[in-house]
Amino acid sequence: MTIRIHLRAMMAGGFALLFACGAAYAGGAGAANSSTQASANLPACRADQLALQLDDGGGDFNGMSHSGTYIVLRNRSNTACLLPARVPLSFLDKRQRVLRASMQSMPGMHPGPALRPVTLAAKGAARGSVRWVSGEVFDNTHCIDPAYLRLRVGQGALTARFRGHLCGSADDGPRYQFTPFGPWTP
Repeated sequence: MTIRIHLRAMMAGGFALLFACGAAYAGGAGAANSSTQASANLPACRADQLALQLDDGGGDFNGMSHSGTYIVLRNRSNTACLLPARVPLSFLDKRQRVLRASMQSMPGMHPGPALRPVTLAAKGAARGSVRWVSGEVFDNTHCIDPAYLRLRVGQGALTARFRGHLCGSADDGPRYQFTPFGPWTP
């Protein structure tokens, strides 16, 4: 009997907390909607107005047979624009031919999250990251050593020199995780 009373009290407290969080979220929704409406009037970012930089973060991703890099996109223009939170990414060999590698879905994100575009302020920056298996840890390992990383933005592309060793099983090939872009202040 005492357990039921405690359980009911906990459930009532949980519902109250859930209701309060929902009310707070709905209260902030107006601000988010006005921001979204203002963003909707911005033009899409173009590759020719952006600069691409790769940054290993001083080894932030290295360890346990993994490696990675931050991907920084800077808006070189004097006009704000909208950047997709995730853009198509490919790894290229030294002749700039596309190598076989695929993005790994994040657990629980099937078919994938709805990602909102990032408002990239004039002269502002956005940062995402890519992480991959760098060790030959599979029974039948297949690895690639790309020379370039390319991002497709709108109708154009941005390419940067790349140093990395991506591995995967021979069946699946190398796979990588791509964390979406978000606003970033260096």
